[in-house]
Amino acid sequence: MSHTQRVDRSNPALIVLAVDQSESMSDPLAGSTISKAQAVADHINNLLYELVLRSVKNPREEPRPYFFVDVVGYSTDDSGQPVVRRELAPVSPDGGPFSTTQYAARPLRIDSQPGAGGATNRPVWVEPRASGGTPMCLALDHAGRMAADWVREHPRGYPPIVINMSDGEATDGDPSVWCRRIQGLATEDGHTLVFNIGLSDHPAQPALFPSSVTGLGDPYAERLFEMSSPLPAPMIQSANGQGIAVAPGARAFAFNADIRTLALFLNVGTSIGRAV
Repeated sequence: MSHTQRVDRSNPALIVLAVDQSESMSDPLAGSTISKAQAVADHINNLLYELVLRSVKNPREEPRPYFFVDVVGYSTDDSGQPVVRRELAPVSPDGGPFSTTQYAARPLRIDSQPGAGGATNRPVWVEPRASGGTPMCLALDHAGRMAADWVREHPRGYPPIVINMSDGEATDGDPSVWCRRIQGLATEDGHTLVFNIGLSDHPAQPALFPSSVTGLGDPYAERLFEMSSPLPAPMIQSANGQGIAVAPGARAFAFNADIRTLALFLNVGTSIGRAV
């Protein structure tokens, strides 16, 4: 069975998050009063923090480099030129992805957040952004280059995971071409996984890890489905464990996503390494 490689210091995992930062991301996310940009930034910061916690084996030591992460924001500038922004770039000057050890030491700031037992301090690495267009292909090209370097350097490790979060169609070409290229990259443990989530600002029934295009009723949703990888068996088990009914043939895809769907999608998509 593929996608079962243990994640540790000898075999770390790569996760690339490609984030739509176009103007429409300023609209509220369905099921929430906050913008799509803010919701995505909040969930990414929570995910980055969780990956750090998974990498701590001794509280007297720094987090171990079990995970390497890149967060790639994509939009256009005032002249309409595509912009790909590496949100964690100040952490590492070498241009590569950023280990949990590296980025844990350099958050942008620490925020105090209310919780059930009182306020808690949480690190912030990614800020919400929303302007311009949607150069998704350029962002996927960046993610693919990073994944290609990774599989060359870690041929026996867990395959890279690329998660694309957007609320609209690409404005710079056909992203399915780039997704197929990324999915063609493989380690001995399987092919690179491409996740796609379509965020919504209108209340509608979310589709989470569907196994066919039946019932999607939207040509764009059907294209996103085809662009997404089959969900590996261990992730299907993770989804089932979270109360999500996932059928055989499920794709790493969600559509009409509200704030709850976004959280579940990221939990399943990054469920590797929870038992390292």
